Amino acid sequence: MWKLLLAVSIASLALAGAVPAENLPAGWTHAEINYSVNHVPHTLVLDRGKVTAASPSSLTLHEADGSSVQVALAPDTQVVVNGHPGQVTDIRRGATATTQRIDGGPARLVNVKIPPRLLHLPRR
Repeated sequence: MWKLLLAVSIASLALAGAVPAENLPAGWTHAEINYSVNHVPHTLVLDRGKVTAASPSSLTLHEADGSSVQVALAPDTQVVVNGHPGQVTDIRRGATATTQRIDGGPARLVNVKIPPRLLHLPRR
């Protein structure tokens, strides 16, 4: 089982590097990429939107198409804030976030962009 988890993790990192969210078409909000590891199908799910709620176990994004998506977070979710390593507690309402999930599981990576106007406000 750990071999599958390792293979899926490596595949997601490879796919994330091969198809960075910045290279998707302008205005994208949700993308699903299907791939196989050892002939086992998996889906990499990307979501992008404005953070409307955040807790240690989930965050809610309001996407540009008007939809809302709740994304589960795990203790090992990697958080990047304005290009630097961060923590789940750094995620703020009003920030823009991009999440990466595999097969409907919790986010493996959350990339957060906090605008300067929100940096000085207390975390919520």
